[in-house]
Amino acid sequence: MEQEVCAFIRRHRLIQKHATVLVGVSGGPDSIALLHFLNNISSKWELSLIAVTIDHQLRNGDSVDDCQFVKDTCQEWGIPCVERMVDVRQYQKEKGVSEEVAARELRYNVYLDLMHEKKADLLALGHHADDQIETMVMRMVRMATSNALKGIPVRRDFAGGEIIRPLLGVTKNNILAYLEKYQLSYQVDKTNADDTYTRNYYRKNVVPLLKEKNPRIADTIQTLSETLVQDEQYLQEQAKEMVEKVAEFREDTREICFAAEAFSELPQALQRRAFHLILNYLYGTLPKDLSYIHEVNFFDLLRRRNGSTSIDFPLRLRVTNIYGKIYLQFGHQSSVKSAQPSLLPVPGETVLSDGTKIEAAIIKEAPAEDEATFVFPLDSISLPLHIRVRRAGDRMSVRGLNGSKKLKDIFIDAKIPQNLRDNWPIIVDDKEEILWVVGLKKAETAQNGKGMNIKLKISS
Repeated sequence: MEQEVCAFIRRHRLIQKHATVLVGVSGGPDSIALLHFLNNISSKWELSLIAVTIDHQLRNGDSVDDCQFVKDTCQEWGIPCVERMVDVRQYQKEKGVSEEVAARELRYNVYLDLMHEKKADLLALGHHADDQIETMVMRMVRMATSNALKGIPVRRDFAGGEIIRPLLGVTKNNILAYLEKYQLSYQVDKTNADDTYTRNYYRKNVVPLLKEKNPRIADTIQTLSETLVQDEQYLQEQAKEMVEKVAEFREDTREICFAAEAFSELPQALQRRAFHLILNYLYGTLPKDLSYIHEVNFFDLLRRRNGSTSIDFPLRLRVTNIYGKIYLQFGHQSSVKSAQPSLLPVPGETVLSDGTKIEAAIIKEAPAEDEATFVFPLDSISLPLHIRVRRAGDRMSVRGLNGSKKLKDIFIDAKIPQNLRDNWPIIVDDKEEILWVVGLKKAETAQNGKGMNIKLKISS
């Protein structure tokens, strides 16, 4: 095993000389083998080792015995040992998570604190090739993103240093053979036989079937994991460039906006990753109730080009599509900058503060309209045209209706979020007749004018 682990360390450049290395040690076979191996190479590599053992206060006192075993072993081998105690049951109650999740989160909190306290460069953990198989299979069953299939990383940034896993290239059988070779004692966690725990179920019932079909499944899975990590790293870099190019970040209000068309022009693989990068930026720590369904809903929203539609994400994050412009914001903050009253030259164009462009042209023939265009006879209105926001009591004569309608009711019917209504652009003529609530309703103007027409068009 030693040669395989050394080759793995060199290939991935996991350890540098003179490093201070924390070693997570539970007392089980994997962590004892790792600690013994690192201790054997510590003189050659000039490493400073510190063992860390954690009492999770579970298993009716067995965890106390495990910690004592680790401390005794470290004393025998001359390795400094730090013991910490965590209350998994209390954490479960506070956070509403499973025992497995609670134990893991508390354990990594301890590691985080000790990395800073000991000024450590590395945290070495005893995950091995069989753990990698279990992880990959579990994620394939319950996750729908290729990113999840990266498996357990060989190395990753952590607490100003790195987490490394030198044993990922060897199997459980390799580790047991190593322990037998050096006559090393270890503790056995009785709960590992309980397949009500998800990982134990896969370990006992699924992984053996895979090994039966492919005795070298560990090599296959590890190669797949490393390949996916490399691919994902490149795609993440491309997605980051994409987000920086198409999105506008408003750090003071933690808002993001971008044009749906520009976002959609890029490959779907980058769109998905850009979506997750944006969520990471906005949330910081992703909420547990964020699911794949939110991603599906987001891309459904992205494809819409007409009207205004919103969807709600956890923690009051709202995603709104306003005629091809996407806004992501928390709570009821303003999503767009206030539309200041301004003239709309005919012919000519005006660009609103949120980037929306309104163009006006004088044409002879009246072309077909869509949601983004409005055509009406020049002699049916009074120039010049103005762009403003709504005012109390505003009403308009809506095309296709007999009579007028309050703008308030138009916004309600279109399900425009309350926080957007006061900034919505409205085009009026010089007599304050409302011609167009942009993108929503058009006025009932004379349809048989004698001569030229005005064509208005919006674009983002």
